[in-house]
Amino acid sequence: MKKKYSIGFYTGGVKVDNWKNLSEEQKKEALSEDWYLRWSYRNPDTGKLERQTNFKGGVNYFKTKTERIDFLNQSKRALKQLLDSGYTPQDLKSKLEDSKENFQEVAYSVKKALDFAYDIAKNLVGDSTLKGYRSYKNKFLDFIGEENQLKEITWVDKKIVLKFLNHVLNETSPRTRNNARTDLSALFGILEKQEIIEENFIKSIHKEDAKSKTDRRFTDKQLLEITNAVRKNNIALLLVLKFVSYNFLRPIEVCRLKVKDVDLDQGLLFFKAKNKPTKVKRIPSVLLEELRSGNFNTYPGDYSLVSMNGKPGVWQIKPESKRDYFTKIFKEIKDELGLDSKFGMYSFRHSYITNLFRYLRTTKDLSYNQAVDALMPITGHDSKEGLKNYLHKIDADIPKDWSGMIEIVF
Repeated sequence: MKKKYSIGFYTGGVKVDNWKNLSEEQKKEALSEDWYLRWSYRNPDTGKLERQTNFKGGVNYFKTKTERIDFLNQSKRALKQLLDSGYTPQDLKSKLEDSKENFQEVAYSVKKALDFAYDIAKNLVGDSTLKGYRSYKNKFLDFIGEENQLKEITWVDKKIVLKFLNHVLNETSPRTRNNARTDLSALFGILEKQEIIEENFIKSIHKEDAKSKTDRRFTDKQLLEITNAVRKNNIALLLVLKFVSYNFLRPIEVCRLKVKDVDLDQGLLFFKAKNKPTKVKRIPSVLLEELRSGNFNTYPGDYSLVSMNGKPGVWQIKPESKRDYFTKIFKEIKDELGLDSKFGMYSFRHSYITNLFRYLRTTKDLSYNQAVDALMPITGHDSKEGLKNYLHKIDADIPKDWSGMIEIVF
């Protein structure tokens, strides 16, 4: 029985099987031309194959040979499915002319689908989160290899993702493995919402138990030593640590601040937090007076609040790079004092929250829950449970000496 259709490619006048042997000029010339599906359908009355309208479907928006062949192969499979299910050229006319999505819904390769999800994510998450998405997307694509990248996204199943996550676990740590799971799940979640896949199965994959790293608190003696050392060595780092200590910001949150984010008249601070686009905090007078005396409000609003000289200035690098700059300086200073890797810039945040909590519990004689209530608007935690977990993690609530309650003493 004769085939009722034939489907081929036009690839710029060259054979793609011979692509690696072409000169750069030949490749460039081929890519400058339109590529398309050319196909014929057997007329049931005459029995002859008749040429149909070429289908481009957006293939020429792609700039590389691999991307174009990937798209054409997927379009070919989609067209075959439609023809085999009984569609005629007349049925397909409207689809070919004005609805390339009808082909794309069965024509997303693994690479194309993940790149598509990543492009959407650019408008949904911050730079730091996006960096993780890009990293694990690329690592997953490298893991499955170029040949599998061209398969339809439906080829990826739970077993394949688990193999990748086990690979990450063997190469790194449970924490990194869990990060890979979270970021891939976010991208597959986007694909589910866009109805490119039926279900984001990655969210059902278990998390590995991972010990969280918590920077250790300073003793009062260590706190004085490290503060004096920072004051002598780097005034810019000192200002960062004051925001961390007095306003309980995270270092990355300090590095995002602009002059316009600080209202010195009302003593308010507007910043992008970990869990909210914008949060507002009061600037305590111990820090507010320093900012006022330094005339921080006289600088242009778009200046970075903290620059390398400790004053507002133009510093056109990402907040993550600013944080890394200060982290490196802090490490050099603490290394000289013999403080190990258990101490970081977060240690200031933990230490000052602990000291404030203990002040409320002892000097103010508040109960545990009363102290939590008083502390919540100061630290900026969104829930009591979250703050309680934090206080537990940093061992802030140390009980008084209980020796007098012991009846039998050795």
